[in-house]
Amino acid sequence: MKTNWPALRNGCLILASLACGTAPVLAQSQEFAGATATAAVISSVAVMQASQRASVRVEGEGRLEAHAVRLHNPDRLVLDFADTRMAVQRMIIPGVSAPVREVRLGQYRPGVARVVVDLTAAAPYQIQREGNTLVIYFDSPADATQAKPLFHYAQAAPRGAEHHQAALMNVMAPRFALPSELTSRTATLAFFDGSNQPVRPADSALQQASQQAVQQANNAAAMAAPVAPQNADMTPISGSGKYTGEPISVNLKDVDLRDFFRLIHEISGLNVVLDPAVKGTLTIVLDEVPWDQALDIVLQNNGLDKQLHGNVLRIATRDTMKREADSVRELLRAQNDATPAVTVTRVLSYAKATTMMPTLKKFLSPKGDILADDRSNQLIIRDIPITIPILDNLIHQLDRKSQQVEIEARVVSASRSFAQDIGTELGFAGTTTSGRSLFSGSPAVGGSGVTPGSGIPANPISFPGGGGTSGNGVSSGLPLQTNFQAGSPTSGFGFSHRSPNFAIDFFITAAEAKGVGKLLSKPRIVTQNNEKASVKQGTKIPIQTTINNTVSVQYIDAVLKLEVTPQITAEGTVFMDVLVENTQVDNGIARIQGIPALDTQSAETKILVPDGGTVVIGGVIVSQQNVNVTQVPLVGSLPLIGNLFKRTNVTVSSQELLFFLTPRIIPG
Repeated sequence: MKTNWPALRNGCLILASLACGTAPVLAQSQEFAGATATAAVISSVAVMQASQRASVRVEGEGRLEAHAVRLHNPDRLVLDFADTRMAVQRMIIPGVSAPVREVRLGQYRPGVARVVVDLTAAAPYQIQREGNTLVIYFDSPADATQAKPLFHYAQAAPRGAEHHQAALMNVMAPRFALPSELTSRTATLAFFDGSNQPVRPADSALQQASQQAVQQANNAAAMAAPVAPQNADMTPISGSGKYTGEPISVNLKDVDLRDFFRLIHEISGLNVVLDPAVKGTLTIVLDEVPWDQALDIVLQNNGLDKQLHGNVLRIATRDTMKREADSVRELLRAQNDATPAVTVTRVLSYAKATTMMPTLKKFLSPKGDILADDRSNQLIIRDIPITIPILDNLIHQLDRKSQQVEIEARVVSASRSFAQDIGTELGFAGTTTSGRSLFSGSPAVGGSGVTPGSGIPANPISFPGGGGTSGNGVSSGLPLQTNFQAGSPTSGFGFSHRSPNFAIDFFITAAEAKGVGKLLSKPRIVTQNNEKASVKQGTKIPIQTTINNTVSVQYIDAVLKLEVTPQITAEGTVFMDVLVENTQVDNGIARIQGIPALDTQSAETKILVPDGGTVVIGGVIVSQQNVNVTQVPLVGSLPLIGNLFKRTNVTVSSQELLFFLTPRIIPG
C-alpha cells in the first residue's frame, strides 16, 4: 500500500495519514473540496476505559450518522460518517487497553469521514447516541483494571495553531505489539513550497491516492509481524548486510535531517534518540527501498552512525562515536591500571604447563605474567581479576583429554622368478672313401664324453693325442664341433653312433627354475591426536669411521619403520602425515671396506582416511627380463635347424612392494 505524505509546511516536516492503515501522524485539519456548509464536523475523538468496558467517543457539530462494518484479519470496526468532515488534530490515537488497539481517523472521500477502531480480538460492541456524540462500547476482559477512567483523545485544531498537540493525560496502559501498518507499507513524501501548496503530486492526484489507499485498507489482508530488533545491543554497523525492513518510496528535497529520523521512528516503531551534533538537510529520492537500507544510506552520506540498544536507536556523528569509544577505552585502561593484581594457580590434567604457557600469555593484561611449574604441572598466573575468568575459560577449553588413534600398517613384498637354460653339444668324425681324409671336431672345444666299452664300440678313427680330453685330462671320446652345454643342467638327451667310416655324438642339456616369494610385515602403533608416533623393527649395522685419528662406530638402521602423525577431523575422519620405510641389506652388491649396501623402499605422504578404512599409500613394482643366446655364427641363425647350434638362457624376475594403512579411532 502507498500513502501520500504532505511535507514541509513552513519549513517543518508535517506528516498526514490520509488512509486507513497508515502510520501515526500529527496533522492539521484540512478543507476538502466538495464539503457543504450543512455538513457535520467531527471535532474530537476520545478513547476511554471505564469499569468492565472500553469506549470510543466521537463528538462533533451537527448530526453524526455512522454506518458500521466489522472486518477481520485483522479484527477492526469501520465507521463511515456520511456528509461529514474530519476536523481533528491527531489522525491516530493509541488504545488504552484491550480490546481497543488504536483508533485511526481519515477523510475517506469529500463528504465522508472514516473512523477505524483496531481491535486486539473480535469483541461485541454497541453504538449509543448522546446528543451530537456517538459512543461505541466494547466489552472488556473480566480482569480489566478497575481504575478510574483513562482516556486518550484527539480534538480539533485551533485556528492559527500550526503544530498544536492534542492533550495527553497520564495514561498507564499496557503497550500493544507494533501495528502491521507501521511495518508493511510504502510511504511517498510530497513537497510544499512557501505558499503551502504542494509542488508534487498535485491536489487531485493526492486525493486520488488517498482514496485508493483507503479502499485498499478496507480489503481483508494478513497482518504482518512487527519489526523486532535483531540484536539486544548492537555496535555501529555498516550497510553491507542484508536488509529486512519494509520497502518505502521517499522523495525529499532540503528536508531537515531530524524530520527524516522522525519518519524512521514512525515506520519502524523504534525509539529514536539524536545526538545534539546531528544537524543538516537532506535531499533524497528512493523508490521501493527497505527503510533500514534508506537509513544506512542517509547515515553514510551525512557522516553519521547508529547504535541499537533494545528498541532504542541512537544516532550520532562518527566523531562523537569515536570520542566515546576512546573515552571508554581510556577509562577501562585506567581502571585496570588502578586494580591490584591477584595470584592464582591452575593445575593441568592433560596438557603440559610449559606448552600452554606461551598461548595464555597472549591474553594477559599489561600487568599480567604466567609461570609454569614442571614438577606439579601447574600454571602460576598473576593478573588483574577481570582477566582471570578469560584465562580459566581458555584453560578449560584447551586442557582436555585427547582422543587416541591406532594405526596399523601392512608392508607386502611379493617376488617371482623364472629361469630357463637350453644347450646342445655335437661331435662328429669320419673318413673319405679313399681313407686319406679325416673330418672331426677340435679337442679344444671339448670331448663328447662317450668312451668305448660297455656296449659302445670303439671309435673307428684314432685321433692324435688320444682324441678329446676332459677337464681332468681323461680322454672323453670324440672331439666336439659345438659345445653349448647348459650351465647347471637338470635334464639331458644324448645320441651316439659308431660305424666303420664315421662316429657321431649329440647331446641336449636343459635346466628350468621358478620361484615365488612373499614377505608380510604388520607394524602397529597407538598415539594421541596430533602427536607423532614411530615404530621400527630390524637390524642396526655398525660402521666404523675415523675422524682426526679418532675411531668411532656409528649404527645405521636397516629396519622396517612406521612414523605417523594423526589428526582427527570434525567429520570423524583421520588426516595422517605418514612415513613408511623398509630397508634391508643388499648382498648382491659387493661391500666397500666391509660396509654393505642397503636396499630401501619407502613412501611418505599426507592422506585423509575414514575411521577404520584401509588405503594403499604407495607401491613399487620392479620387473627384470634377460635373454642370453650363445650360438655358432651363421648356422645358429637358421630357422629350426639353428636351435641345434646354440644355447638359449632366459631369466625373468619381478618384485612388488605395497604399503597398506588402516587408522582406527579408539572410543573414549
